[in-house]
Amino acid sequence: MSHISITDVADDLEPGDLTHREVLTAGPLTVEVGKYPADGAVPKNSHNEQELYYVLSGSGKLRVGDDTHEISAGDLVAVEPDLEHDFFHITEEITVLIILGPSANPTSYGIRERE
Repeated sequence: MSHISITDVADDLEPGDLTHREVLTAGPLTVEVGKYPADGAVPKNSHNEQELYYVLSGSGKLRVGDDTHEISAGDLVAVEPDLEHDFFHITEEITVLIILGPSANPTSYGIRERE
């Protein structure tokens, strides 16, 4: 069994920066916490695994493929593999719990690869 305080992890992330922290790997699942600053945007990206975003706090918009959703605390959004998605028009800093399904290619985390 693993026990992690997601609240503590989110509080430790740098405010005002786009950041992610992997907090748990459990079999084929990976769990992360992400923080996206107000007045910012997350670049469009896709991954080859199923993703679930649970919005812990904040508000803005999330585009998944051709669909755009207003999001706020308590929302859960599923993103299918290889579907481009991005957060934008962030009106209040967004903190999300991210659950990623199994991946045949663990380097698919495009947003974390900086050139």
